[in-house]
Amino acid sequence: MKLFRCHALSLHVGEGQSYVGKTYVAMADTWQEARARVRAKEPAATLVTVPTEVADTLSTSVWSVTESEYAALRLACDWNENELRNV
Repeated sequence: MKLFRCHALSLHVGEGQSYVGKTYVAMADTWQEARARVRAKEPAATLVTVPTEVADTLSTSVWSVTESEYAALRLACDWNENELRNV
């Protein structure tokens, strides 16, 4: 199995015509199988791009947080890690 990334675009009708894009990562043996999996997830998609093989570590988004959000996230992660170790 390989890891593939592609995008599904669906028509969004509102004020003017635009498209909503979603990025997908799929495990599959071939890019065709990966595309079929995304099409099954997004039947309303008007376009599913050709999946490309990606490394096993993939960055999917970037965001910023405040110091207080960082502290809360770190506390939550530490708590969750401790819970998982105790199982």
